[in-house]
Amino acid sequence: MISVLPYREWPAVNWSTLKAMRDSPMHYKWAVEHQYTGADTPAFALGRAAHALTFEPELFDRRFAVHKGARKGKKWAEFKAIEKAKGRAILRPSETSAAHAIAAAARAYPPVQPYLGADGVYEVPLLWTDPVSGVICKGQLDWISPSQRAVIDLKTCRTADRGRFGSMAASYGYHTQLAHYAAGVEVAYGWRPETVALLAVESAPPHDVALYVLDDALEIGRAERAELLARVAEHMESDTWPGRYSEPQILDLPSWAQPDSDVDFDVLEAE
Repeated sequence: MISVLPYREWPAVNWSTLKAMRDSPMHYKWAVEHQYTGADTPAFALGRAAHALTFEPELFDRRFAVHKGARKGKKWAEFKAIEKAKGRAILRPSETSAAHAIAAAARAYPPVQPYLGADGVYEVPLLWTDPVSGVICKGQLDWISPSQRAVIDLKTCRTADRGRFGSMAASYGYHTQLAHYAAGVEVAYGWRPETVALLAVESAPPHDVALYVLDDALEIGRAERAELLARVAEHMESDTWPGRYSEPQILDLPSWAQPDSDVDFDVLEAE
């Protein structure tokens, strides 16, 4: 499926909106209506710079500008206006150095190097119809290597430790996000990815790196994605967008707030 509109204007479901259905149809509808209104942040700009320098460094100067002076006054206003007209994000020198360091660590990591071949494509926009739910979907993939049948997604993180990164991946739904991308590749390219992986790079020195290949996690992600898309299709048809709960709920306190069963509260009150 081809669209002449810019990617952000494609009227389709991407992971940023689909994941909101994890909370409720109400959250999903709000995400769809507000997904493009948020202002850019230095953290997002730094992340995009690290991505570009990792996968296609020649794009950096076309997409980013470095401002060395103070961010105030007439010169700053003029510089900002010029770069905005060019469509370039503005980085501080320290942010630029950090992006270069992150990218250098990622590119030097031996396990990922076979996937960074000449046939790889960066920031691939895909538009497709999910064959099961009938929902029109889209996704913008970090990296596809057709010769390796691989989909790679870069995540900057506080730690690449296996346990802690796995917990973060589950919380943010990285496995379901990658399942969404893999589904798009299968429909748009006609081949099923053999390798779907997360390239985790620590955002602070020494920028440790890990490549996490999704195996069982991808199947779990596929199942969750199918469930979320089914809910999207259902609520699009009914045009109803309820919140989490339609009935009163019993309040559950966390374990740390619950009294120890061995504690005698009568004795404590007497004291």
